[in-house]
Amino acid sequence: MRADASSAPNGEGVLEWLGFLGRDRKATGSPWQFDDGPEDDGSGPGDLFLSRRVIPALVLLFLVTLAASRLALTLGDRSSYVEGAHKDLATVTALLTTSLKLVEASGASFDREPFVEQLAASGILPAGALLFVTDRDGIVVATLPVQADLVGRSIYGFVSDPRELLGVDAADQILNVGFRGGKAIAATADLPVDGGKISLFWPEADYLADWRQKTAISVSLFVLTGAILLLVLKAYFRQSRRAEDYSGLFNEAHQRIDVALSRGKCGLWDWDIGRGQMYWSRSMYEILGMEAIDGVMAFADVAPLLHPDDGGLFHLARRVAAGEIEHFDQVFRMRRADGSYIWIRGRANVTRGTDGEVHLIGIAADVSEQKELVRRTDEANHRLKNTIENISETFLLCDHERRVVVCNSIHRKTFGLEEADVAAGTPVDKVLRKARRPIRQITLDGDEQGGGQSAVEAQMPDGRWLLISTRPTADGGTVWVGTDITQIKHHKTLTKDSRQKLLATIAKLEAATTDAERKADQLSELNLRYIVEKERAESASRAKTTFLANMSHELRTPLNAILGFSDIMRQRTFGAIGDKYAEYVDDIHTSGTHLLTMIDDVLKMATIESGRLELFSEEVELSEIVRESAAMIEPLAKKKNIALSIETPETLTMVSDRRATSQVVLSLLSNAVKFTPDGGTVRLRLRQVGPSAALTVADDGPGIPQPALAELGLPFSQVGNALVRSNCHGAGLGIAIAKALINLHGGRFRIGSKVGDGTIVSLRLPMTAEPEARGGETSTATPATRVARTQRRVRKAEGARAAA
Repeated sequence: MRADASSAPNGEGVLEWLGFLGRDRKATGSPWQFDDGPEDDGSGPGDLFLSRRVIPALVLLFLVTLAASRLALTLGDRSSYVEGAHKDLATVTALLTTSLKLVEASGASFDREPFVEQLAASGILPAGALLFVTDRDGIVVATLPVQADLVGRSIYGFVSDPRELLGVDAADQILNVGFRGGKAIAATADLPVDGGKISLFWPEADYLADWRQKTAISVSLFVLTGAILLLVLKAYFRQSRRAEDYSGLFNEAHQRIDVALSRGKCGLWDWDIGRGQMYWSRSMYEILGMEAIDGVMAFADVAPLLHPDDGGLFHLARRVAAGEIEHFDQVFRMRRADGSYIWIRGRANVTRGTDGEVHLIGIAADVSEQKELVRRTDEANHRLKNTIENISETFLLCDHERRVVVCNSIHRKTFGLEEADVAAGTPVDKVLRKARRPIRQITLDGDEQGGGQSAVEAQMPDGRWLLISTRPTADGGTVWVGTDITQIKHHKTLTKDSRQKLLATIAKLEAATTDAERKADQLSELNLRYIVEKERAESASRAKTTFLANMSHELRTPLNAILGFSDIMRQRTFGAIGDKYAEYVDDIHTSGTHLLTMIDDVLKMATIESGRLELFSEEVELSEIVRESAAMIEPLAKKKNIALSIETPETLTMVSDRRATSQVVLSLLSNAVKFTPDGGTVRLRLRQVGPSAALTVADDGPGIPQPALAELGLPFSQVGNALVRSNCHGAGLGIAIAKALINLHGGRFRIGSKVGDGTIVSLRLPMTAEPEARGGETSTATPATRVARTQRRVRKAEGARAAA
C-alpha cells in the first residue's frame, strides 16, 4: 500500500470512505495486508487510464488500417480498369490497322462507308468508345456510333491539345488526351487513301463506370462501419471520462491531505493494539527522514525509535488495552534516520474498528521548532535578567497593574530595599513608600521628552546624584532607570569656573588678533616691496645672461686670432724665433686655449640657465663614448703617471644627446685626473642597472670636506685648498655643467668624498626615456629662479595665515 494520508485506517469509516477496507484484504484476513494497486480484472485506476488511452488508439488504428487497405484496393482496381481499357483499345486499334493494311495489300479501292458499316456490324468497339473517320484536314466524315451533328466538324476541336494527335508516333501508342472537357484515351490509324485517319476515343467516364460504382459501394460500407465504431468510441469516452473525473476528485483530495500534512509537519498513524502493528502516513516517514514503505510497521520496529527517557510504548499499550485511557496527548522524542532526535507531539483517540479490534488513531506533529523557540526564549530571558542585574544603573520595571516585574540589586542597594521588598508582583506604591528618600530633587524640563516620560535629578543622602528617568512601556507598564551623574555634576561646577577663565582668554585673543592684523598689513607692504625687488633681480639676471653671451662672442673673435698667430709662431712657419720668444709663444697659446675653454663653459652655462639649451635625442653607444673619452684623457693621465682603469661592457645602447653625454663623461674624467696627485689611480665603471645606465668615477685624490660638498656643483664654485686650486686651473663650471646636463636627461647625480680617501662621482641616466627637448630648472638655479621660489613660499605662507 502507499504510505499516505488517504489510505490511513481509522476504525470509524475512513477506510470504508477510501474504498480499501474489506475489498482489498488478503487471504490471511488481516486488515493491514491490503494493496491499492490495480486488480487482476483490470478495473483499477491504472488499467482504466491505460485502457482509455489504448482502446481509442486501437480503434483509430483499425479505422486507419481499414481505410488504407480499402484505398489500396480501390487504387489497385482502378489501375486494373485503366490497364484493361488500354489493352482493349490497343487490340481494337491493332485490328483496324491490320484490316486497313490487308485492304491496301489487296489493291482494292477503299470505301469509307462500307468499312464503317462493317465495323458497326462487327461490334468490336468497346462500350462508350467513339470512332471518327477524318480526311487529310482533320474534318470528320463519319462517326461510329453515328452522330450526324459531328460530321463536318474538325476533330481537333474536340481535344484540348491537337498536337497529341499530330505527333509522329501517335499511330503507335495509346494516348491520354483531353476530350470534350474531360479525360479520355485515344488511338489513331492511317487510312490507305487521301491521307485520312481513323481516331478512336474512349472517355474515362465510360471505361471507369463499373469501377466507380464498385468504389461507391465500398466507401459507403466503410463510412457506415466507421460511424458505428466512432459512436461506440464516443460512448466509451463518455463513460471513461466520468471514471476519470471521479478518480481526479479522489486524487485531488488525496493530494490535498498529503500537502496539508507535509506542510504542517504532521503525520497520521494508526496503532492496532491487538495485532501489534502500526500504520504511518507518508508524511510521518518524511518527518523522521525515513524512506516510505508500502504496508505497516511492526511494533518491534517502532519502539526503538522512541527516546528511552520519554517512556515506552508497552506501558501505553497496556493502559489502552485495560481501558484506562480514552485519548492520548503527549510530547516525546523520536530518532530520525540520521540518528538525531526530534520532538513529536502525539494526539490520538482509542476506537474500535469494524472488526472489533482496538485502535489508537491520531496525528503526530513535529514540534522541534516550538521546543527550540521555547529554549531560546528562556535563554533570552535569562540573558536579559543577567544584563539588567549587571548594569551600573538602577532598574525597576512594573506592568500595567503597577506591580513589580523585575528589579536589579543596584536599585535595592541605592534605595535601601531588601530582596523581599521588590519581589515580583509587589505593588510599586508599596515599594516607593519603603524606599530611601532623596534629600534634594530637580525636575528637568520635559519639552524634549515624549508623552509619559519624565526625568528628575535626585541627590541621595550619601551625596551621590542620580538622574532618574521614567518611561512608559508598550504594554502599559513603566520603567525607572537611575544613572549616577555625580561626576557630571562635579564637572558642571568646574565648567562654570572654566567659563570665566575662557572669557578672559577670549579678550586676550581679540587683542592679539588686532595686533596680528596690523602686522599682516605690514607684511603686505613688505610683499609689495619684495615684488618690486624681484622684478629688479630678474632684470639683472637677464642682463647678466645677455652680457655673458655677448662677451663670450666678443672675446672669442680676438682669442681665435691670438691662438691662430701663436700656433703659426710655434710651428715656425715664417722662420725661426729665439728660445725665449718660443717659451712666450707657448704660454700665450696655452693661456689662450684655457681662456677659450672658460669662455665656452661660461657660454654653455648661460645657455642652460636661460633655458635655451636644446638636446637632440638619438640612439648612442654609451660604451663607445666612455672609451673615446678615456682615450682623450689618457695622455694627461700618462703625463701625471696616473693609472687609468676603465670597466665597461662591450655594448650599452641608450637614447640621449651624444654631445652632452660625451661632455659629461669627459668632464668627470678630466676632474678626476686633475685632482689626483701624481702616481694615483682613477677608476671608471659603466654598467646597466635596471632601466638605467650607471656610471661611477672614483679617484684617490685629497678628497673634499663634508661642508664643501653642499657648494660643489654651483656655478664658479671651487673647493679644496689654495695649492690644489693653483695647480688645477678652471672656472668652477665643469661639475655645474655636467650636473645640469644630467638633470636635463632626467638622470641623477651624486658625489661622495672623504678627506684623504678620494672622491666618488656616480650618475644614472635613463636608457629608454626621452630626454627633455629644452633644459628646465636645474639644481644650478639662477638668482631669478631663487627669487621666484622665495616669492612662492611667501604667498603660501600668506594663504595659510588667511585660512587660519
